[in-house]
Amino acid sequence: MTLEVQVAKPIDGPQLAAVFFDAFSHEFDRKMLPPNEPEVRAFMEKTILGDSESSEKGVTLKVVDPAHPDVIAGFAKWVFPIRGSDASHDSRPDQRPPNWPKGADPDLCKVFFSTMERNHKNVMGERPHYYLDILGVHPSYQGRGLASKLLKWGLGRADQEGLEVYLAASPSGRPVYEKKGFKVVGNPSSPYPGYVQVCMLRPVQSKKE
Repeated sequence: MTLEVQVAKPIDGPQLAAVFFDAFSHEFDRKMLPPNEPEVRAFMEKTILGDSESSEKGVTLKVVDPAHPDVIAGFAKWVFPIRGSDASHDSRPDQRPPNWPKGADPDLCKVFFSTMERNHKNVMGERPHYYLDILGVHPSYQGRGLASKLLKWGLGRADQEGLEVYLAASPSGRPVYEKKGFKVVGNPSSPYPGYVQVCMLRPVQSKKE
């Protein structure tokens, strides 16, 4: 059966967080946001869902397997373009709280997220664009095209509107995005030994006649 892309709901929070911790399991991820800490898991639920029910700001998508309807195989959080006067009070959900959840490494969180925010703004400025905030696929479902399904949702809309798409890629995610036309921009950052995060931009695609 075909895996289906659906809009995530608040009730999906715990499963979305579980997929995140299974998908992002680098030593750096584990040190910054330990998965066995209840407040960290609650933080990630809120971070992934964000304003998922607000069609104006963005959407969190999930991929479900009809053969196992209670299982979430992957997810993606898309942030919609900010235009006009809205850009003056940037409401992108990459604005992180000053107090990190109990159990997290506050120094790593501060360095990682503040660098992401700064690079995002340095690269995009106030240009309207689609932003892929986060994408994760459960290890048991990797290699089955789920990332492509979740990317297609936002890339198609960006192409229809003639807009760029921006994201920050983990080492494992970079090759996936390069296949979809993303190019590395700006300077890479290394918040932890052996871990390099890069900014990636997919330019406006020429419309086919």
